[in-house]
Amino acid sequence: MSVSFDQRALAQADLDGAAVGAILAEQRQAIAHRLMEGASGAEMVAAQTDLVDGLIVGRYRNAARQGGDAMMTAAFQHCCLVAIGGYGRRELSPYSDIDLMLLFRSDALKIVPDFVRQVLHPLWDVGLQVGHSVRTIPDCISLGLSDATVRTSMMEARFLTGNSPLFQEFHSIYSRKVASVAVDKYLEQKLAERRREYEKFGETVYLLEPNVKKSQGGLRDLHLLQWAGIARYQAPTIRDLSDRGILSRQDYAVVSDAREFLLRVRGLLHIHAGMAQEILSFDEQVWMAARFGFEDRPHLLAVEQFMQQYYRHTMGLHEATVRFVRRCKPRSIWARLTGWLPAARLEQHFALSGETLTVPVESRPRVLDSPALLMQLFDLARSKRVAIEPALVEDIHRHMEGLTDEGFRTPEVSRIFLNILAGPGTAATLDAMHRAHLLEKLIPVCSSVRGLMQFNQYHKYTVDEHSLLAVAKVESFAQDQGMLGEVYREIKRKDLLHLAVFLHDLGKGQEEDHSEVGRRIAEEMTARLGLDDTERRTVAFLVHRHLLMAHTAFRRDPNDEKVVLPFAREVGTPEVLRKLLALTAADIAAVGPGVLTKWKESLLIELYLRTMQEVSGEREAADAPERLKRIASEIMQQPALLGQADLTPQWVEAQVRQFPLRYAYGTSPRRIAAHLSTIGRLSSGEVLVDAEFNEALGTCEYAVVTFNDVIPGIFSKIAGVMAANGLQILDAQILTRQDGVVVDTFQVTDPDYSGAPPADRRESIGSMIVSVLRGREDIGAVVQRGTRMSALRSIGPARQGTEVRIDNETSERYTILDVFADDRQGLLYVITNAIFRQGLSVHAARISTRLDQAADVFYVTDAQGKKIEQAEQVERVRQGVWKEIEEFLGVKAA
Repeated sequence: MSVSFDQRALAQADLDGAAVGAILAEQRQAIAHRLMEGASGAEMVAAQTDLVDGLIVGRYRNAARQGGDAMMTAAFQHCCLVAIGGYGRRELSPYSDIDLMLLFRSDALKIVPDFVRQVLHPLWDVGLQVGHSVRTIPDCISLGLSDATVRTSMMEARFLTGNSPLFQEFHSIYSRKVASVAVDKYLEQKLAERRREYEKFGETVYLLEPNVKKSQGGLRDLHLLQWAGIARYQAPTIRDLSDRGILSRQDYAVVSDAREFLLRVRGLLHIHAGMAQEILSFDEQVWMAARFGFEDRPHLLAVEQFMQQYYRHTMGLHEATVRFVRRCKPRSIWARLTGWLPAARLEQHFALSGETLTVPVESRPRVLDSPALLMQLFDLARSKRVAIEPALVEDIHRHMEGLTDEGFRTPEVSRIFLNILAGPGTAATLDAMHRAHLLEKLIPVCSSVRGLMQFNQYHKYTVDEHSLLAVAKVESFAQDQGMLGEVYREIKRKDLLHLAVFLHDLGKGQEEDHSEVGRRIAEEMTARLGLDDTERRTVAFLVHRHLLMAHTAFRRDPNDEKVVLPFAREVGTPEVLRKLLALTAADIAAVGPGVLTKWKESLLIELYLRTMQEVSGEREAADAPERLKRIASEIMQQPALLGQADLTPQWVEAQVRQFPLRYAYGTSPRRIAAHLSTIGRLSSGEVLVDAEFNEALGTCEYAVVTFNDVIPGIFSKIAGVMAANGLQILDAQILTRQDGVVVDTFQVTDPDYSGAPPADRRESIGSMIVSVLRGREDIGAVVQRGTRMSALRSIGPARQGTEVRIDNETSERYTILDVFADDRQGLLYVITNAIFRQGLSVHAARISTRLDQAADVFYVTDAQGKKIEQAEQVERVRQGVWKEIEEFLGVKAA
């Protein structure tokens, strides 16, 4: 990339700030044009650095000339200008900060302040972000030894202009007295600094909107590798490290490719934003994908293809950095001592050295060429709960391309793989095999889903990371003290479960539905492993129907036999049901932090218990009555019910039995006690509201207790009050007891407060709910008065079409409305109000917000309590609800 400019013209034009600004803008535009036309990231940073070099050097020389003989002498005999930090590395993006150091001898002390002003002020005037320091060589030594950040910036110092011998003197002394001393301490400081950046900017490579500089796998990982190389080996570039054999050729290629890719991405980000933009937002990802030449395919968006490439580069860079820095770090005294001791031999080809499993040098060629021995290595590490030596993992990674897939298709390899899948330690072992690129030899599709993002805000991780995390989640159920733990521990063939959990989403990224593709992957994999027909069918079913249980539990009523019986028929046996519950819960938990809520868990467990009665032939769960007694006993001990003299376990149990089973299992005893206490105070026509803040979740629960005949449209009106007050509804449940008591609960966040909303805020909202439900205020007026309905909720990348489906087959008593729509503040009110305006009553609801998409289900009847079954009425309701949602979203999007 060639961007020419006249350095002499820059120096002369410097007398006129406007002219300098014009030249700078023109050259920036030329660099931007070339980058947009396909120039490389390396060419871009070189051109940008050359441009700034020319401007600054010209200004330095011009300032020296203007200052007279004394200043000219000082500038070129006693001073020099030095680029440090990223500018010193020659890695300037279009709007990067510029760090300068004026190095001077004490002879020039008097003229330095004025000279610095003459050099820097014009640079600031044309909009360059220039930071500067003024130091002598002793200053540099002192600061470098006391401050790791300053030490780092001067390790990358580059001479610009002035007295070259002065710079050479500085560089020689600094390298000897600072850059190469106390290296162990320095590396620990830089690693701690990088860990803090991970905490702030993302501890996983697979962030939805990564910071290209500071997130894990970003350019800062490359810088860390370079700083470690300078400090430990006095090698200033990754090329030097590679030429000297310190950085492997494979890692050099990975790091170089990642550097080029990230520099180009960062340059394009700066150009597109017109500023120093480092966040690769959803909008920027879509724009960037087009710049890199990706196009949408039927099964894969352009942006997903681009981000897959992004994640592959950042993961490769991060892993190479971790390997290199680990080699640079000092070994502990214990590690050195154990290193002198002979390693304990294990099974002929392996050796255990301390907490590390390795392969002796004489056995390494044989192990690296043998798929069975490689599998044995990973299985041994799993069973001994030790790590494989990092250098050996690198060797395995490098060796993988030379091994054929057929070598992994043997009975011995299959036997060991099933042993790994049986656990414990399956997730960690699969992760290690994936990082070594060995897993894709066993399951070839792992290669195509490596780093494959899912362009929505529901999934927090790429397909491969989600799959590995799901295995870790399902293994964690072994320590769970609740129902999930009980079920997991009862599962006999955990190898089949873990295999299905890992495979369940690997069909993504294909043109066909991922569940169908996944079924074929499962069938091929189980046949290759030599499983019998029953085992193959089990794994294939779990993969193919891995969404069945969540959809049934979250969108349908398990108390309805028309729901439970078809589900039970598909599942077939108690053992498959146990596996499906474990897989479903792990899948949801692996979507992102906090996605598997206690409420969702209780819905899954309720469906599990109902279904187990069918598939096991036991019409009632054996421990259900005893479990309710235990729950009732716990409820009686809660503060809300203590001191009530006439309270008996029988009364509490009778009250709880009036609710659906999921309420007892999915609601904490403390909250049930609060609800029962409120019910005890309830009289005809009254509305009571109980609000509580959950510190752990950062949410408020509003529980509204009344009778179902207090006013039509109770649920809709409560949702309207919430929307008018700016509350964001995360979850909501309608519970109508057999005696007509309604307990509607809403889990909400209050954006006006970072912590617990004050008591008067909660009381104000509660009073408004009471006023509306008692008919004192009109909900339309409340919503009209509220200013919050216009507030947008950021939903991420893409507008998806609204769907309203009507199901009259599943339930005998109710018509079911399934609503899928982009989530917005106030959406739930709009949906429920639309249903109310159609003359329908909501008897039960399942509300689920997936950050960018609402997937809500409503059980409704007409004014006579009957299903809506006439075709014209069904279509009128569907169209009416759909139209109101679309109008609402259309207004908000405008």
